[in-house]
Amino acid sequence: MGESFLTTFANAKINLALAINGVREDGFHDLQSVMQSIELHDIVKVRRYGENVVCRCGRLSGSGNLAYKAAMVFLEQAKLSGGIEIEIEKHIPIQAGLAGGSADAAATLCLLNQLYDEALSPDELLKLAGICGADVAFCLQGGTMWATGRGERLEPLPKAPRIDLVLIKPDSGVNTGEAYRQFDLLGQSGQLSKADWEQALEEKSLEKIKELLYNDLEPASIQLVPIIQEYKQILLDLGCSGALMSGSGSSVFGIAQGENHARQVASELRKRGFKHVWVTNTI
Repeated sequence: MGESFLTTFANAKINLALAINGVREDGFHDLQSVMQSIELHDIVKVRRYGENVVCRCGRLSGSGNLAYKAAMVFLEQAKLSGGIEIEIEKHIPIQAGLAGGSADAAATLCLLNQLYDEALSPDELLKLAGICGADVAFCLQGGTMWATGRGERLEPLPKAPRIDLVLIKPDSGVNTGEAYRQFDLLGQSGQLSKADWEQALEEKSLEKIKELLYNDLEPASIQLVPIIQEYKQILLDLGCSGALMSGSGSSVFGIAQGENHARQVASELRKRGFKHVWVTNTI
């Protein structure tokens, strides 16, 4: 028998707001975003095992998985050798704008650091997260954050109030790269006000938060997956006070009027034949 696994939750995120301020010299986009952890999560397990890094995650198994990349980067940075086994139980949908892959990578980094007696400092771990992908640093810290740069520069915002959410995802996902290419063709960039967000979150005002919901990638992704627009409208028609596509899509979240309302909306959607529906909340 090998070692027993260390286990943790890898929480998804939504973007309460996302503005793109232009393209940088390195080809990435400069953005501003209000990122928020939600309760929906994958379960990630890690242990020392064998000689190689192995990542099991159903059809997302293998070296293409971001968690695999995170493990390789960690071992290299910490100058460690030996095998690692990663097992991921997926609940966060992919190509949904919920940072599922980034969450798994962040969870893997945390667990490996635990496994190897904090071989890296929190700052070193954050730096590694930045190498793995734009959302990994956020997923490492979680909560409510103001993100700039590629999304890797993070500043804490006042903690969001509990927001009950209904999350729906079309059958089609959106490839992040394609969403940005489509955005570049449309060329509509915006600007967020950090002060407005700080105030809305400080006051724990769902009313103000709802008014500040914003996503520059939404029009681009709607061109790729037109049903996103319909999904937003359905959530509003069912009494959600606000609805927005998360990240580059294709998932859409609706702000419900409390937990019971969220459950009612979800059950109505399932009755109508919607297959990908989750009730969740901000954490």
